[in-house]
Amino acid sequence: MIIAIVNQHGNPDRSVIARNLAVLRARSGRRVCLMNTARDDGWGADRSAAAVRPWIDTRQVGSRAVKTRLAALRPLFNDILVDAGARDTEECRCVLASARLVVVPVRGGEIDLDCQYRLLTRLNAARVFNPAMRVLFVAVCGAEGPVMEERAAVLAHVARVQDASLANVVLHQPAAHDYGPGRCVCDAETCDPESAGEMHALYDEVYATLPKLSPLPVAQLGAAHALWG
Repeated sequence: MIIAIVNQHGNPDRSVIARNLAVLRARSGRRVCLMNTARDDGWGADRSAAAVRPWIDTRQVGSRAVKTRLAALRPLFNDILVDAGARDTEECRCVLASARLVVVPVRGGEIDLDCQYRLLTRLNAARVFNPAMRVLFVAVCGAEGPVMEERAAVLAHVARVQDASLANVVLHQPAAHDYGPGRCVCDAETCDPESAGEMHALYDEVYATLPKLSPLPVAQLGAAHALWG
């Protein structure tokens, strides 16, 4: 199962969600790979060095290598989570062409019309090659939010993507704390139980309702990579 995490800004929400979903999925006994198509910040190496469990297999993928890397990793892992970045790149397009679910964290107070248009166009275009793709938006806000205006902005954002849905859980400042090298909020439940609870709730929404569909054939992924652009 391939799950992509994308957003419209360079804020850390995307990476925080990807890491926590990977950790929680690995705890369930699944073989998990966390792939990063953007800049590698060393989180996976830090986690291995600190001997934090569960161990997460992390892979950095360079330009034009996503298609072949996904094809090679599919037989080795039950789940591949891809931190696909915020920019419209060939790597991101290829990931969207193969993902069964795309998770999109969005902050209601930071929706920029230009960025919004580019991201929504990218998501809608992905359905041409991947009609089974689901899109799940996740509202992210400050400690006291979301206020009414932020909620309205997020709902309007979701409505512009075909068959997209909004997660029931709201994440409050998921990237506000540093839990140590290679660690995330789900490794530190005793010191931040509310944030950990939100991540657990998001995990349940992502995986409990995800259809058990067969992966896209590699040939279809290759065709999408060649034609979309």
